[in-house]
Amino acid sequence: MSAAAHTPQDIPAQQRRPAPRRPPRGRAPERPPVARAARDDTYRVLGALSVVTGALHAKALADHASHYWLFGVFFGILMCWQTGWGVRAYRARLSRGALVAGAWVNVSVVVVWLISRTVGMPIGPWAGEAEAIGVIDAMASLDELTIGALVTSLVSPPARPGLAWLRGGYAVRLGMMLGSASLFAITIGGHTH
Repeated sequence: MSAAAHTPQDIPAQQRRPAPRRPPRGRAPERPPVARAARDDTYRVLGALSVVTGALHAKALADHASHYWLFGVFFGILMCWQTGWGVRAYRARLSRGALVAGAWVNVSVVVVWLISRTVGMPIGPWAGEAEAIGVIDAMASLDELTIGALVTSLVSPPARPGLAWLRGGYAVRLGMMLGSASLFAITIGGHTH
């Protein structure tokens, strides 16, 4: 019998290579456990930061509602939305679309904040007057920008470098720093006009 005519049973077990496992049809291959853990950590940080930002906006609600009712409504809705979205993100139960929508809402709030601190809001008792930058609103904006970056790192393809470094351990460290600073800001910060 020639060497080319060997059947798989003739090859010793040590020399046989197992056939590569393919995922079942219609299902994407599972991520390695390390990548899954890093993704879960990023979701938890994302959720925690959103809840903390909702708490910062609860403080802003208390400060702004007495000045103009519409500002109170805005901060009340924003506080409830960020808290609810954060709880869902913490549990990693957000679709890609919900993640992207959350990033857009948070970044849009930063844009509104920038307008209020540079040229002033077009409505309200101090229309057209720029507000001073405070500790609480600066921390909320920093948290919101970080939420946008974390979402970008989650929805970007793994092959694209971009913000992929912002997953897992780096996200946890950043979240702990920002979350602690934000909670500290709630205790010391106030609103001035």
